[in-house]
Amino acid sequence: MSIHISNNIWTLLFEETQNSGLNLQGRICRMMFSALVQGHLRAGMAVPSSRELAELIGVGRNTVTIAYQQLVAERILESRQRSGHFIHASFYVDSSETKTIKTTSQITNWQTRFALQPSKQRHLTKPADWSSYAYPFIYGQSDPETFPASAWRECSIKALSARDASIWAQDLTQQGDDAYLINAIRQHILPTRGIVASENEILLTVGSQHALYMLAALLMRPEHSIGIEEPGYPDARNIFMLHSQNIVALAVDDEGIILPKDSTYCDYYYVTPGRQCPTGVTMSPQRRKQLLQLAELHDSIIIEDEYDAQILVENTTIPALKSLDRHGRVVYVGSLSKPLAPGLRLGYIVAAPELIEELRHLRRLMVRHPNVFNQRVFAFFIDQRYYHSMLRRQYQLHRQRYEILNEALSRYFPTWLVKSSNGGSACWIDTQMQLDAKVLSRYAASHGVFIEAGESFFLNSAMNRHYLRLGFGSISSNKVGEGIQHLYLAMQDYASYHLKKSSCNE
Repeated sequence: MSIHISNNIWTLLFEETQNSGLNLQGRICRMMFSALVQGHLRAGMAVPSSRELAELIGVGRNTVTIAYQQLVAERILESRQRSGHFIHASFYVDSSETKTIKTTSQITNWQTRFALQPSKQRHLTKPADWSSYAYPFIYGQSDPETFPASAWRECSIKALSARDASIWAQDLTQQGDDAYLINAIRQHILPTRGIVASENEILLTVGSQHALYMLAALLMRPEHSIGIEEPGYPDARNIFMLHSQNIVALAVDDEGIILPKDSTYCDYYYVTPGRQCPTGVTMSPQRRKQLLQLAELHDSIIIEDEYDAQILVENTTIPALKSLDRHGRVVYVGSLSKPLAPGLRLGYIVAAPELIEELRHLRRLMVRHPNVFNQRVFAFFIDQRYYHSMLRRQYQLHRQRYEILNEALSRYFPTWLVKSSNGGSACWIDTQMQLDAKVLSRYAASHGVFIEAGESFFLNSAMNRHYLRLGFGSISSNKVGEGIQHLYLAMQDYASYHLKKSSCNE
């Protein structure tokens, strides 16, 4: 094959594309175009074979082949049977323009284009390999011991019937929700929380976090003040801070959120009254009444997030805050999938019809609607009473694990203050020590123990590094006590190192 460009030219042209931000195929295409613009190649000239070029620039032959195919598609190259690749006969570059055309470009500076940077916020981070930990005290992951696989399979098969497939296979552009699931929520879920709602007061969401994002986008402005619990759910805080920096941290005690004085108020209050995140306390009836009165007095809106309160059916008679609302000031956010399998991402909002209508239109712009097949399966799952049976089993298992956990913590860490799980799958701990729980978590990981540092739950993280959360929803009962023993060993390693460090500093 006749090649009219020296090997060094190909190498240099390819090196010039190194900072272009392109993948290898893109760099080869850019290199070929540069050779044309700079006059090294002309129409009809041969280019190296894919094998030759791959060896010259140090890439795989398949990479060159793919790039050549793209160049053929763009009519820059043409392939001739048994002869190889040539510059397309019709390709023409105006020589008068070659001096003004730059063959390399700088990497796009995306940092200057971001309107906001969620990556800079403090998030709860969970390792992808959490299941490989011997003792995963993790919250919010599915529990294989409680997942009713046979019941879910039965409901899935039922949803695959021809009649039901004709519903979930459609793109429900208008309503976007399966009325069957809406009715199941109305009849079997909401009554357990004391809530009565009509169909036009319920909207399905892709999880409770999706619900919070839509509410913030639709309702919150920069001048609004938003009261949040301290400590509280980090992603709710992060979502609200995308729309307003006027975040008011309201402390939490054993009765729930401590309300501001009458002289101060917020436009919105975000609360988790059923089981406060992360402390697990239930807001007292008196505090609920005061919050509703405060909202009425100042024309405020309350966002009630009962992210996993379904299990509260078993251990409390206190109804949802929404059930006490007589003026439409409470927007109720619930999760269907969290107790069963968080990855299903199904939640709902209960609110005034006019708010639900606007949220439905906003949801259409974002995700159209949640997966309709999952909606239909979930509807069967609730209607057949499998959902509540699962919750009862889950509550019993969580209570058993918590008793083991609490006993082990009392034995190994008697000075730690442990908040009751209140029927949930995690407990909140104040170590009451000068301790950095994030550093402790790294020591714990070396012993096969996963724990969550609590600082992300606080608006002011620097002052609250001695808290941690232990989830027990995904760890076997027979590993709980052993896991706390290994956490104790990690604590000894932590204390030994930091005591030595502090003595050296003295």
